Amino acid sequence: MDPTPLEPRSVDEAIDWLRKHFQSEPSRSLRARFVIELSGEDGGAIGLRVDEGRLEVGPSAVDAPDVRLRLPAADYFGILAGRENADLLYMSGRLEIEGDLSLAMKLRTLFRSAPA
Repeated sequence: MDPTPLEPRSVDEAIDWLRKHFQSEPSRSLRARFVIELSGEDGGAIGLRVDEGRLEVGPSAVDAPDVRLRLPAADYFGILAGRENADLLYMSGRLEIEGDLSLAMKLRTLFRSAPA
């Protein structure tokens, strides 16, 4: 399947997507660190720090993350574009979550979904 125009195709494009779609209101009382490790040709690491309504995101891991996600880059880009389902990826074993599962679930509420 060819990527849609709204689908990131690289770590840098995914970081831009995260910055543009961040919603500060759901994170007002949250302080957490996340690392998303993307495997495959377009893979790399994305580090996120959420601190009471503020987001720092960049192309590297953060120290002592509360949550570490591991999945193929193409699957993560598909999640951001709205064509992949994180729950199904997790149940199928294509998405691995290490750390606080409740924080991992909260991560999706911090970003506006891609339009259908």
